[in-house]
Amino acid sequence: MKTNFFENIANLNAPGIWKIGIHNDENGHFVVSALYSPTQSNEPATKTIAPLIFKGTASDMDGGFFEAIQQPVQATAGLYSNIEAYNKNLDSAKKKLSQGNKSQPAKAKTNGTDENADDIEVGEPQPSAGDKKKAYFDAIKRVVELNDVCKYEEALAILPSVSDYPDKAEELNRRKADLNRKKEQMAQALKLFND
Repeated sequence: MKTNFFENIANLNAPGIWKIGIHNDENGHFVVSALYSPTQSNEPATKTIAPLIFKGTASDMDGGFFEAIQQPVQATAGLYSNIEAYNKNLDSAKKKLSQGNKSQPAKAKTNGTDENADDIEVGEPQPSAGDKKKAYFDAIKRVVELNDVCKYEEALAILPSVSDYPDKAEELNRRKADLNRKKEQMAQALKLFND
């Protein structure tokens, strides 16, 4: 039996990694999950892309699968090509912003009259910025690892809180929404496979 499946993939002119899952039932109905990425990437932004899911008969899939994935695959390829440049610009902007906003802890003189009295810091001791930053990146790294193996519930459980990292609110809210969406998609897919 000859097929032109791989020729159709080659004709998309989008080299990369394809993850395709196919579920078919005794009635000839198919559920096809297709996830394309141009490169292997550990970039968190690329992990938010959900697979395309198609349902139909074998003839539906033969007639429309490649037509349906052509535009999303091209858009995904364009996204990946821009992510590296975007992240470099973002890192540069963060460095410039942090250099312009360096603030010193509040200090007060002791009540003595000695002009050489040591300055003391006012307020509660805070964890160092380096420790907090490391804890955040370690947690995000673990969230990404759990996301990669479809353990969305566990990833949500260890996702850092916006109240602990208000400067990361946008990223944390985006990750939370993405994990919740994937958790829901997984539940729907499992329901379809079990029906």
